[in-house]
Amino acid sequence: MFTKPECKICSEENFFDAELAKKLLYSIFNPYYREEGKFDVGEFIRSKIKDRELYEYFENYSMIFNDMLKGLGYSESLWMDKFEEYVNAKKEAWEELKSLIARGEIDKGDISASDLLDFFYEEIIEDMIDLDLIKGISRRVFEKKVIFSEAAEKLVADKIMEEAMKGAKDYDYESEGETLSPFPSYEFVEFDEFFHHFDLIDIPETMVRAAMRDFEIKEIVARAPKKVGKRSYVMLIDVSDSMRGKKIIGAIEAAITLKNSIKASGDDCDVLAFNHETFRIREGDILNLQVRGMTDIGLSLKKATEILKNKEGKRVIFLITDGMPTTSYNPYYTPWKTSIIEARKLRNYDIHLYILMLNDDPRFYEFCLRMVKESGKGQAYYFPNPLNLKNYICRRVSK
Repeated sequence: MFTKPECKICSEENFFDAELAKKLLYSIFNPYYREEGKFDVGEFIRSKIKDRELYEYFENYSMIFNDMLKGLGYSESLWMDKFEEYVNAKKEAWEELKSLIARGEIDKGDISASDLLDFFYEEIIEDMIDLDLIKGISRRVFEKKVIFSEAAEKLVADKIMEEAMKGAKDYDYESEGETLSPFPSYEFVEFDEFFHHFDLIDIPETMVRAAMRDFEIKEIVARAPKKVGKRSYVMLIDVSDSMRGKKIIGAIEAAITLKNSIKASGDDCDVLAFNHETFRIREGDILNLQVRGMTDIGLSLKKATEILKNKEGKRVIFLITDGMPTTSYNPYYTPWKTSIIEARKLRNYDIHLYILMLNDDPRFYEFCLRMVKESGKGQAYYFPNPLNLKNYICRRVSK
């Protein structure tokens, strides 16, 4: 009888339990994430150094050598002797550290995953390849990229959800630089002649409040809110060349948060990546997205509409992008015009468009507001910190 093989992390006493593996994988995926630890990893390695100069200036040398190992995999010949001693001391410290933890002499909870990766990046990657959490390394000129496995994606997704739920509790996206749409929301606020245009005045509510002086509270009748049925989402992630660094990390985190937030609700979610092409992201591949190419927002909206137009219930597009479209699938229109046309078509299917902007350029801002206006329903928001996208999505979808 065939039985599914047990996870390597769970099948034996291993330095990498699921919790530590999750933290390390997330730190590899998102190098901007930092956590504090009581144990000084650098000092532990330093204790293995015999070269006097390397020992005395360990902080400077280790920073240079760690960056070289992550980026290039080798050192400049000028420092070769010191580099070799550093690498050997690091390997000795790594094996000893794992033994000390296995014997319970060091608490694994006292060690920061961020610190471990700073000093033992190569060793951790090798061990995680053995555990089938990392498929390998893709090497380009001056760049190395980790290729994550599907098992790694599930662990990273758990960590992202933990961070998203933690951040969503106190998250206020107004402080992130909310961009107001030209359409009224359901929230009532006091009228400000310097801030609100007259189309935002709610005449019935204003008249009711004016008459309140003559009414008793028990005479007021409220309308029961509509029940919300099934929802269908499409998230469009810009993966053009300008989306490097925090931008693509934040976008991937947002997509994972959306998919995991609606798991229990029965709602639908499709995640598409786009540059000059638009394609569905397969399960297990989202952490391995690479940025390249130009930006065709019109094509991405067209593909999203094709997915949503036959769906029932509320239909929503989240568009994450950092700039103006630079190419168009339609040779008869400019990239800007094609995007506006496709946004206008959303009206035909009552699709809501939420644009999550990673750029506050005035021209881009006006372009996004125009797309929202043409779509008929939606809003645009600006996020100075792309890593807060997951907090917004978590809070928005859970409403």
